Amino acid sequence: MAKSQEEIVRIFFNHLSRSSYDDAKVFMEKQRLVYLNNAWPKAMFDILCDFALAEKNYYDTNFEPSKNKIVERKENENYLDFVYKTLFQDLEKLQTEVEDNYVTKFMTTLLQFISVRLQLLELYDKLYEIGTLNSWINFSELSETVENIQNDLINFSPVDQVLRIVRYELDCIRHLFKCHEHLGDWSYFNSLISLKESSDAFIVWEKCYQNQEGWRFSSLFKSKSTLPPLLLWFQRFKHMTISKYMLYFYGILIRQSSLREVKNTCEIKNLHFFTKMQQLKQKAEALSAILVYETPDYPSDNDSCNEGSPTPPITKMDPYFKYKVMISYPKVPVKFDVVEKIRINEEENSVNKIEMITDENITYMLMRVDLKVIFIMCFDGKPKNEEREKASILEFVSMLRCHRYFTSVNR
Repeated sequence: MAKSQEEIVRIFFNHLSRSSYDDAKVFMEKQRLVYLNNAWPKAMFDILCDFALAEKNYYDTNFEPSKNKIVERKENENYLDFVYKTLFQDLEKLQTEVEDNYVTKFMTTLLQFISVRLQLLELYDKLYEIGTLNSWINFSELSETVENIQNDLINFSPVDQVLRIVRYELDCIRHLFKCHEHLGDWSYFNSLISLKESSDAFIVWEKCYQNQEGWRFSSLFKSKSTLPPLLLWFQRFKHMTISKYMLYFYGILIRQSSLREVKNTCEIKNLHFFTKMQQLKQKAEALSAILVYETPDYPSDNDSCNEGSPTPPITKMDPYFKYKVMISYPKVPVKFDVVEKIRINEEENSVNKIEMITDENITYMLMRVDLKVIFIMCFDGKPKNEEREKASILEFVSMLRCHRYFTSVNR
C-alpha cells in the first residue's frame, strides 16, 4: 500500500533524527519501487537516498572519499562539499519541474538544510587551514562565524527533528570557541560557564547516537567507541579545553581544593597541560616555566598629568601591575621590568616570534600564546641548546593554541 507524501517524509526524517542513516536509505529505496503520481518525482527518491548517505558520511569528519562513499573527490575539492553542492543543484533543477505545493515546500526546506551543512563544511575546512598556519587564533571571530550559521538555522518542518542535532553541534563548538576566547582574557567565571554550556550541548548531542544498534553479546568485548568520528573529535577538543582551563586557573583550583587533589585529577582524567609544562621545564633544565597575563593598559601615578593640559599625558606603566603571574613552576622571582623591555608587537607576523633577553645572568625566553597571555622560560645563564628550547616552546604554545586539534578534523 502506497504511503502518502507526508508520511514518507515523516518516516524518512524520523530515521535521520535517530541517526539511523542506513534505515532511512533502505526505507526510501523501498518507496522508490512504489508508484506515486507525478507530484512526487521518481528522481526525488534518488536524491533522498544520496542525502541519507551524505549525512552518514558527514559524521566521519574525514571528509575524504573511500570505496563506500557516493562519488570520488575531485582534485582540490572537499568531497562532502562536492556531494552536498551536487544535491543542492539537483534539487533546484527538480523543483522547477514540480507543481505540487507540499513537495515544492519540502524541497525548499531541504535546500535550506543543505545550505547550513555547506556552511559547516566550510567552517571545518577553515579550522584545518587555521591549524596549519600555527599562529594566534581569533576565537572571537570563529564564535561569530558559528553564530551567523545559527541565525540561518530556522525551524522548518519536516526537517526540524534533524535540525536539533545540528543545533547541538553548533552550540557545542560555539561555546568551546567562547571558552577559549575567555581563557585569552583570563576570565575564570566566563570560561567556566562556557565549558558548562558546551558540555551540556555535547551530552544531549551524544544521546542521539546511543543504542543505535541492537544489543549483541560480542559488544561486551568491544572497547572502541561507537560514537561517530566527528563526535569523538568534539570530545577530544572539549577535553583539551578543560585541560587548558585547569592550567590557566591552576592557582585558583589549588586554593579551592589542594595541590594533591588537583594533580590526582589531572592524572586520572589525563589533563596533561600542567604535566607538559613541568616536563618542558625539566628537559630544558630551566629555572622556571611561567604563564603571565598582560593586563589592559592603565596609567599609574604621574605627576606630569594635568587635567587642563592641551596635550595627552605620557602614560607610565608599572610592569609589576601590568603583568600577573597565572602559574609558575616552580615559583621564582621574575623581573617584570626586564620583561617590559621586550615589546612583543601585536602585529600578526610577530605573534609567532620567540624573544630572548639576558639580565644579570638570567635569560628570559618569551612567546605569546594569546594577545594577552605570554609563556616565559627562565634560565640560569644561557640555555644549553637554544634552538632545541625554542622548538620545544613553539610546540607547547602551538598545543595551547589548538593547532593540533584543528588540523586533525580533516584527517
